[in-house]
Amino acid sequence: MSPLEPSSDEAALGAKLRLARKARGLSLAQVADATAISRSLLSLIETGRSDITIGRLNRLAQLYDIRVTDLVPEQRHADPIVVRADDRRHLRYRSEGVYVEVLVPEGPHTLQALLATFEPRAAMTDFVPQPHEQVVHLLQGHIRTEFADGRELELFAGDSATFVSGEKGHRHANLCDEVARMVVVFHRPAGR
Repeated sequence: MSPLEPSSDEAALGAKLRLARKARGLSLAQVADATAISRSLLSLIETGRSDITIGRLNRLAQLYDIRVTDLVPEQRHADPIVVRADDRRHLRYRSEGVYVEVLVPEGPHTLQALLATFEPRAAMTDFVPQPHEQVVHLLQGHIRTEFADGRELELFAGDSATFVSGEKGHRHANLCDEVARMVVVFHRPAGR
């Protein structure tokens, strides 16, 4: 595939974002003003020609009043209780080197759980607000969590932390030259 061609994941995500924007009657300019994402980048994202960061996707989902998980591909074999290892819904944030898999099936669940894999030295660019308490458990690697209010914490394999990042948010960075993997559990936003 040419670097200029959209991947199927990026093209599908872009199409869903375009549909969500149009369903709300918003122009690219209005979305750009509301999210601080340039109009040209929004256009590239919607056409699948650019990757999106975790923070930007969260800002768009909040503006469109949808959950990020509403934007990921559906499971092939939907089950209200079990998510099979080979059927996890996922998002790849290429520019940040982060791959996120959804561990909880769709349905009336109150918790969301994600498996986040960070490439060596990968880091989230933007702070992501999380108004509810969340738990992170590091399966492998060495992760630093930075909070927009200046707090920091470091986790090593086997460590867990519980926190609320609040309106200003938090972001994670892999501090090692190997892959880092962590499970993140938080209150699932209500279906919209």
